[in-house]
Amino acid sequence: MKKIGFTLCCAALLVWASSVAMAQTASPLSEPKGSLPVNSSEGINLGPFLFSPAFDLTWESRDNVFFTPDNPVSDDMIVARAKLMFELPVNQSYLRLSYVPLYRNYQTIDLKNKWSHFVDLDGNFIFANGLKLDALYRFVSANLDTREVDPGGELVYGDQQFDKHFFQLRMDYWISPTNGISFRGSYETISYDARDRGSFYDYDKTRLGAGWIHQISPTLTGGLIYNHEEFNPKDTFGYRQSSSDEIVASFDGQITPVWASRIEVGWRSTSYNKVEGLPKPSDASGLVIRGDLDWTLAHGSVLRLDLIRQDFPSNYQFQSHYVAAGAGLLYKLQLNRFFAHARLRYQNNDYSQPDVVTGQDRSDDITTYGLGVGYRLSSIFSLRGTFTHQKRDSLHPYSYTANVFLIGLTVGF
Repeated sequence: MKKIGFTLCCAALLVWASSVAMAQTASPLSEPKGSLPVNSSEGINLGPFLFSPAFDLTWESRDNVFFTPDNPVSDDMIVARAKLMFELPVNQSYLRLSYVPLYRNYQTIDLKNKWSHFVDLDGNFIFANGLKLDALYRFVSANLDTREVDPGGELVYGDQQFDKHFFQLRMDYWISPTNGISFRGSYETISYDARDRGSFYDYDKTRLGAGWIHQISPTLTGGLIYNHEEFNPKDTFGYRQSSSDEIVASFDGQITPVWASRIEVGWRSTSYNKVEGLPKPSDASGLVIRGDLDWTLAHGSVLRLDLIRQDFPSNYQFQSHYVAAGAGLLYKLQLNRFFAHARLRYQNNDYSQPDVVTGQDRSDDITTYGLGVGYRLSSIFSLRGTFTHQKRDSLHPYSYTANVFLIGLTVGF
């Protein structure tokens, strides 16, 4: 316990001392996660810590900054982000801290706030009695990073400053070498600057779960988990307030030497509150899918299939929620100094209420595709370029087509 206490004290000092770091979640038209090159160096030994710094500078050209159907506004943007990550091994466990400041500046559009900040503190602790603990704290202070407040990808433009605190804890206790019980919980709170209101709102979300886990093979773990979730919006008079229950089967790990899984499949039911004077939101129930499958191919390439089907709270007026159902393919290639990716994704967002502007039922079809290529100039320098196209086919106020060109330089580990 003294060793763990010392570790936590070190982590607190690192939070205070950190001053630079690379955003991990960006706008919907950013590069797909995992498309940046994996550098050959493992980092710098800094006393008991493994230190991994990086700096990324990109130029982006966007032809529809605000995602509008008519008279799209185009602009160029410079994005500078740094990454400062420390990892502290503790026997078979670890504690890791990363801090990411990000600076954006459009050529003509004046952003309300050009800086965003991301802090992640996570730890993994394994004990001799079969107990395993995973803990995560994430802090975000940002504006354009709307995926942080809407993980379903509703794609509403936002330039409102928000703060996000996210806590997550998972405890697995292995009763035998192949069977155990799992408990997990998370709490998330979103708050916007009171002077900076727009189409978004504050909310709290609490999630608790428990279930049985089974070691299917030495590299693959399965589970049957029950989750309960409470969603509490702060500025909508109780509209969109909901509770959800779900039971999912999970598969996490290496299925075969070339197939890996991180996926949950099951059934989810969400019920919404009735608010006086507002339309009663319909409840949502049905299949829930979250996760991805990886297929490792020859010549340093990987093909990833990601799947989603779940209900999410909406940001649009008098829309309580939407059901997002989609699939995406991401192909990644790492061949010596050359790396590349290609992606294709389709998602349908089906809304529960008729649109308040047109009075029509609303269902959005969102198609995204993109290409990226890059070259590692040395062990720590990489140059890349990407193109991304996205189209939302919906009712007229919400349809758009957007394209992004990007050229970037990454320096670091």
